[in-house]
Amino acid sequence: MWIISSILSFVLLLILILQQVQHKKLEREISYIIDRLTSLSITSENGFVLIPTDNDSIKKLGVALNTLLQEFYTKKSEFDQSKQAMAQVLTNISHDIRTPLTVLKGNSEILSNITNNPSMPENVHAMATKIDRKVDDLISTINDYFTMSKIASGDLAIKLKKENVSRLCQDTILDYYDLLEQKQFEVDIQIPDTPIFAYIDKEALQRILKNLIENVIRHGGDGKYISLRLTISNGKSIIEIEDHGKGMSPQQKKQIFVRNYTTAPKSSGSGLGLAISKRLAEQIGAELEVYSVQNERTIFSTILKS
Repeated sequence: MWIISSILSFVLLLILILQQVQHKKLEREISYIIDRLTSLSITSENGFVLIPTDNDSIKKLGVALNTLLQEFYTKKSEFDQSKQAMAQVLTNISHDIRTPLTVLKGNSEILSNITNNPSMPENVHAMATKIDRKVDDLISTINDYFTMSKIASGDLAIKLKKENVSRLCQDTILDYYDLLEQKQFEVDIQIPDTPIFAYIDKEALQRILKNLIENVIRHGGDGKYISLRLTISNGKSIIEIEDHGKGMSPQQKKQIFVRNYTTAPKSSGSGLGLAISKRLAEQIGAELEVYSVQNERTIFSTILKS
């Protein structure tokens, strides 16, 4: 009797050991699948899950995952091609519209100047001035779409070289000084006497700063305050543009760099300025961050690698 009991115990022990071995093997195979999928999501590699196994369930899981991956890669390729084509179409349209817009702008300026005459009715000059201003808005919007399409299609040429960031900041804010004075802004410029240099694309950084300053004029005008500060921290050059306007809610801050998103009324702005600034910052290896407290202040920080 004890012999039978010993044999049964041995058989049960053997079954438990085999089950434990199979369980460990199954764990390893599932861990491999998880690691492989994680690796594919991080590297954006068009790979598959290839695992040698004699487990039918794992085989079926592998086949199902590879089928889904293949469908995903196909759809992704189609989307990328469509995105590239749309960016090119937008570039072409923007380019085609620019020429007649230049002619329209010239005529609107002439019309505004001609009607700026005491012999002309005041409302005629007001309408001519409004037309000229709207043409400026249209040109600005078309230029924004043109820039965004060039960034999206990879056609925007970026050349990084060592530049004087201090001088660039001074020149950029001075371009707006008359307008800021006209709108009765308090202007606070804090740029060190010792020049600060960084490897940047000069045109790209200037476009970023101009977009941020225009954003203050357009959306932060209630506070009538703008500050441009240039500092160095931990080996990085930091350009801060601050306003004391309405500020942003946490939800608005999450979306502020999204293309076509704007906190202004629908008829005001294209919602591309900050999105372009964010993409340009990425192109030149910089970071663009925002800090905002509602009804107190908003600070956009452009962080450059020195």
